[in-house]
Amino acid sequence: MSEGKKQPEKLDYIDGLKVFSCMMIFNFHFINAFYAGFYSLRPEEYHLPALEYFVGSTPLNLIMGGKFGVRMFMTISGFFVGYRFFLTGDKRSLTSGAIKKYLRLVFPILTANIAIYILMKLGLFANAQATALAGTSVYFGNYNQFSPSLPAAVFEAVWGCFATGLNKYNGPLWFIYYEFFGTLLVAAILSLMGNSNARYIAYVVACILGIRTDFLPFLLGCIVCDLTYRPPVWVQKIMSWKIFPVLMWLLFLFGMFLGSFPPMGERLEGTIYEHIPVKVIEYYILGSSCVLYAVLHLEPLKKALSKKFVTWLNRCSYGFYLTHFFILCTFSCGFYLALQPYVNYHVIAIANYILTLAVTIGVSMLMKKFVEEPGIALSNAVAVKLREKE
Repeated sequence: MSEGKKQPEKLDYIDGLKVFSCMMIFNFHFINAFYAGFYSLRPEEYHLPALEYFVGSTPLNLIMGGKFGVRMFMTISGFFVGYRFFLTGDKRSLTSGAIKKYLRLVFPILTANIAIYILMKLGLFANAQATALAGTSVYFGNYNQFSPSLPAAVFEAVWGCFATGLNKYNGPLWFIYYEFFGTLLVAAILSLMGNSNARYIAYVVACILGIRTDFLPFLLGCIVCDLTYRPPVWVQKIMSWKIFPVLMWLLFLFGMFLGSFPPMGERLEGTIYEHIPVKVIEYYILGSSCVLYAVLHLEPLKKALSKKFVTWLNRCSYGFYLTHFFILCTFSCGFYLALQPYVNYHVIAIANYILTLAVTIGVSMLMKKFVEEPGIALSNAVAVKLREKE
C-alpha cells in the first residue's frame, strides 16, 4: 500500500469483531454467575459436568472468552488511534485526544454509576443471595455488597476510574484506566514521531516496558495499523506472496487458539493446553493482535463480519459494556431468585440469558441515544475549538 493520502472509511468488519468481543464478555460474566464450572473446571462447581468440562477445556471456551474479548477491544482501540493518521497524515486528531477521549467516555460512565447507586439504595442487587444458591458466590457474589455513597459513585465515574482504575461500583470500569491512558500513549508516540522511522524504536521500547501490562494491546493494535496502511518494504513483499492468504488464515487460527486458553490456567491435565506454559493474559494480548491483523487481510472474514445482523449491536457496544454487569447483578439474579423454587435450573438459565440480553441491549440503546451521542457531540465541538486555536 502506498503512503499517499487516503480518506478513512467505515470499517464494518471491525465493528463485527467488536460485537463478537462484546458477546464474549457478556457470556463470561453470565456464566460466572450461573455456570462457574465452565470457567473454573472445578467438579464441585459443575451443573452440567460433561458439557462444562468439554467446553471449558477446549477452544470452544471462546464462547465465554471475556478476558480475550477485553484485550480485543484494547487492540482495536490502539488500531483506531493510528487509523486516520496513517491514512491522511493528519496529526490534529492526535493532539486533541485527551480532552475529547475523556468527554466521550465520562458521561455514560457517570450515568451508569448513578444508576448503580440508586439500585443499591433500593436493595436490588441480588447477586449475593442468587450466587449462594447457584454455588458461584466466590466469583460473582461479593460485588456491590457495601453501603453506597452518591459522592463516591460520582467520584469513581469522573476521576477514579480514569486515574487509578477504581471500579468499586461498576466492576468493568477497570478497563477505562487502560483505555484512556493506552490510547493517549499511542497518540503521543505517533504525534512525536509518526512520520519518522524512529517510531519503530519507540514501539519496541514501549512494548518492552509495557509487556506485563494491559497497555501492550494498544501498542500492538497501533503496530497492526502501521503494518497494514504504511507497511515497510519487507512487509509489502510478504503481502505479495501467493501464499499470503494462507499465512493469514494460519495467523487467524493461531490467534484464536491463543485466545481460547482456559482463563484460570488450572486443571489442564489431559487437555490440549496441558504442556503449554501458563501465560494467560500474554496469550490473549498476542492472540488479539494476530486475529486483528488477519481479519484486515482476509476478504472472506471481512464480508462475514460486515453483515448487518453481526454489526448492529456495535451501535451501542460501549453502553452495553457499561451496563451489562449491573443488570446481571440485579435483573438476572432477581429473575433467578423469583423462579428458583418452581422451575428447573437450566430452564431458568436459558430464559434468563435471553431476557438479560434483551434488557441490556434495550438499556444500552437508550444510553446511546440520550447520553453517549450528546457526549460525542460535545467532544467533537471541543475538538473543533482546540483545532481553531492551533
